[in-house]
Amino acid sequence: MALPRQSGSLIERRAVSSAKPSSARSGSRGLLGRVVAWLALIVLVVALTPAAFAQDVTQLKKDVLTASDFRVRVTAALALGKKKELSAVGALSQALKDDNGAVRAAAAAALGLIGDTSAMSAIERARDSEKDANVKSSMEKALSTLKGQRKTKVIVSVSRTENKSGEPKVSSLFTSAIKSEIGRIPGVEVAPSEKDAVEQAKQRNLPTLALDAKLTSLSKSTSGADTAIAANVELLIRKIPEQSLKATVKGNAKALMNSKALKNDADVAALREDAVKAAVQSAIKGAPTAIDAATK
Repeated sequence: MALPRQSGSLIERRAVSSAKPSSARSGSRGLLGRVVAWLALIVLVVALTPAAFAQDVTQLKKDVLTASDFRVRVTAALALGKKKELSAVGALSQALKDDNGAVRAAAAAALGLIGDTSAMSAIERARDSEKDANVKSSMEKALSTLKGQRKTKVIVSVSRTENKSGEPKVSSLFTSAIKSEIGRIPGVEVAPSEKDAVEQAKQRNLPTLALDAKLTSLSKSTSGADTAIAANVELLIRKIPEQSLKATVKGNAKALMNSKALKNDADVAALREDAVKAAVQSAIKGAPTAIDAATK
């Protein structure tokens, strides 16, 4: 019987030069009183505009932090939320400190849509220092949404991680990335071992799964002026204690940097790490559906 198979989407990451773009913050404080209605309009525009939704994730993350027009920052934040882009949590958390209240509210709303509970502490800090009532309300709503995601639905053990890439230095990074990203999935609680997972699940009457992760390849190539490192990851999901294989999920990613910027081995190692982390995130995008199916 064929196992369900889901492939993660390709994620590209491009390293930029050390010169940071300037970020002139603009927008009138008079808009803050109408921020909720204004945001509702922007949400509608993003929802009805496929081009906005299809924008490159890397560009959206850049726009949410550096675009000079606050409306572009708002639209970028909401597009990232609509995409449920896990890799954008860091950028959106920074956007909670934006000078413009509409951007702060949009960043909070986006974090609520993504559903990563690790963002709660950043939202709580922003809420505690927020002076605008409407923006604070958006932050409270996002927190309420994320708190609802904390309810454990399945206990997962990351049982085995295997690095078959031929690059031993990324083994520990790969293992930690897998455990961290699995723990971000709403409803998933990570147990330290299969034995602990089975015991906890029995006590709490919850389903239990084991996950085996493989870094199947890392390859370096050049394309024009860029050097690229591509990574491929495979996740095998087993139901325990019966040990039946339920699904496989694959993820892939490519990290890019201008070849002239790669000055030493440390730069190459950093690019390799970016590729591994992004490939794990790519695989994790397909994991919630596979995990849900595996528990039934």
